Amino acid sequence: MKFFKYIVIAALLFSASAQAENMIMLRVSHSFDNTMILVKEKLNDYGYKIAHIQKCDGGLTDSGYKTDFYKSIFYGKFEEMRHLTSTHPEIIPYVPLKIAIMQEKDTVVLVAINPETLSHFFPDKDLQDQFGRWESDLRAIFEEVRETKEL
Repeated sequence: MKFFKYIVIAALLFSASAQAENMIMLRVSHSFDNTMILVKEKLNDYGYKIAHIQKCDGGLTDSGYKTDFYKSIFYGKFEEMRHLTSTHPEIIPYVPLKIAIMQEKDTVVLVAINPETLSHFFPDKDLQDQFGRWESDLRAIFEEVRETKEL
């Protein structure tokens, strides 16, 4: 019976860690505005262009929620996106890529879906390679934002 109990606990822990890999998160002590500047700079450094920045806290406030700052950045490499969506139109709902940036008290949280997660839904080798490159870039961008001292 103890063995079964350990198997169940191990399965739950493995399941939770596997689920956590679906998201890439970072918490920094930079100000919200400086974090936005850093993310935009780092995206540009990696060749990405910002398609749109959406302010999200207004709609939440209108619905009665109390929020700090909350924005979403939509980004991509436009020629890459055009090519991918013309050859693989099934990925259109997933591009451009997105990063949510939220103020939580005195820290800022960055959250993005791990692009590698899409590999489970799209078995095409070219797409899987692309998802891997996006994940690598995103992790590097988050790491550079984390390592950057206050502006």
